[in-house]
Amino acid sequence: MKHLRKALMTIIGFAAVGFVVAWLLLAYYTVAHKMGHDPSTTPLLYMCPFSFWTMALDNASLLEGLFLWLIISLFNAGLYAVPGLLVGAAVGTVSAWKSN
Repeated sequence: MKHLRKALMTIIGFAAVGFVVAWLLLAYYTVAHKMGHDPSTTPLLYMCPFSFWTMALDNASLLEGLFLWLIISLFNAGLYAVPGLLVGAAVGTVSAWKSN
C-alpha cells in the first residue's frame, strides 16, 4: 500500500507541474504582450501543446478566456501525468522490490 501511495503522489506531482506550467506560461506571455514584446511561441507549444486552442479566443471575453485556459491547464495536467505514471510505476516497483 505504501508503494502505491508513493507512485500516486508522483503522478499527482507531475500533473500539478503541468497545471502550473500552463498558468505560468499564460502569465509570461500576457506580461510580455503588455510590455510590447513579442516572444517566440515555440516554448509555449512544447510545454503546453493544447495552447493552440487559444486561436478560438480572438473575440472572447476575459471570463471566457480564463475558462478556456482552465480547460487547457487541465488537459496539460493530464498530459504531464502520463510520464508521471511511468515514473511512479518505476518508483513503486523499485520501492516494493527493495522492501522484500
